[in-house]
Amino acid sequence: MGGEFLKLWVGQGVSQFGTQVSMLAIPTLAILVYHATPFQVSVIGAAQVVPFAVFALPAGTLVDRWPRRKTLIVCDFGRALAAGGLVLAYLAGYREMWVIYVVAVVTGTFTVVFDIAYLSLVPQVVGERGLLGANARLSATDSVAETAGPAIGGALVAAIGPARAVFVDALSYVVSVIALIFMKTDEEVRNKPKLDARTMLAEIREGLQFVVKHPVLARLAVANSTFDFGVAIFQSVYLIFLYKTLDFSPWQVGLLAAVTGVSNVLGAMTISRVVARFGLGPTLVYSILAGGVAYLFLPLSQMGAAVAVITVVNVIAGFTNAWYDINQYTLRQTVTPDHLLGRVNATMRMIFSGPRPLGYLLGGGLAVWTSVPTTIFLGALVSTVSAIFVFFGPIRDVRAQSEDEEQEAATA
Repeated sequence: MGGEFLKLWVGQGVSQFGTQVSMLAIPTLAILVYHATPFQVSVIGAAQVVPFAVFALPAGTLVDRWPRRKTLIVCDFGRALAAGGLVLAYLAGYREMWVIYVVAVVTGTFTVVFDIAYLSLVPQVVGERGLLGANARLSATDSVAETAGPAIGGALVAAIGPARAVFVDALSYVVSVIALIFMKTDEEVRNKPKLDARTMLAEIREGLQFVVKHPVLARLAVANSTFDFGVAIFQSVYLIFLYKTLDFSPWQVGLLAAVTGVSNVLGAMTISRVVARFGLGPTLVYSILAGGVAYLFLPLSQMGAAVAVITVVNVIAGFTNAWYDINQYTLRQTVTPDHLLGRVNATMRMIFSGPRPLGYLLGGGLAVWTSVPTTIFLGALVSTVSAIFVFFGPIRDVRAQSEDEEQEAATA
């Protein structure tokens, strides 16, 4: 893969580790210290993803103009300042929920730009032939972070409190910045017309049209959007379900989250064999279906054997998420021209995440109106339905990533 990919790989692995700590620590801070209501917790989730709906499309245009490595450095530095600001506010005795909301929005804004630039940079670093392997390695590393991060995060929350645990996230972004500073990339000079409102709208439209007219990307966009909407509904109250309904401690929550991470690592390690056996398209279709069905069983954990039920669900979710994400990233990067990568990634990200703020708020409202377990089941049901959009259509017939290009030419 090369030394430059290694720097990107290591930096992002450390950064993802810190992010996983904060994903547990910040909602825990709100629930256990600020005694947030289910709806207030759902607002935190909505605040984190609102920037994906609002800023994704213009961010894609900017990423296709800016140096992508430098963009990653600025975004990581911004996220470090946001996480550090939350810790300083807490230590100074300024403990208001709106501070968490602001930090969530700021972090989400930098994250949306970072994610688009990151996905657009990988093909330049490894080339088309190295994409599947690179994405598998990156996914496995994210999964290791998802494994160790929540487990260590739970221990940190118990030992030093949730606010101080967020400081670990701030440090991880600094490490990522250092790794990216020492990374060298030969980025193609992109000659673009002067950016104004008219030019930006035209370039955004170009990315949108590419996705909408593509026979595979269009279906993936709708399926992912529906799946993520359902996940947002039940994630808005998932930690409340674990802490309040099941009476789990932070370290138990962290360990259960780590099960998903371990399974995700194993899923990434087996992706080549799974695709070789079943084909890329069928793997996409059946992994998103299995992931949604698994979540339907989460409410059963309140009837007994809670740890066992959630462990099984997390194992299935870990494997299927890895198989689905690696394949859809690889497909997207393969069929998209380099000059459109930022805008296509932005369009996909916007379509995926656009409904999520509504999902979080709807989940918080449903929990108040019905109950937390019912909200989790309804969200899982929506995620399961998402498989319909990829089950019928050309995706099931794609056996390898090169075949998708042939199908695109045939339908043009």
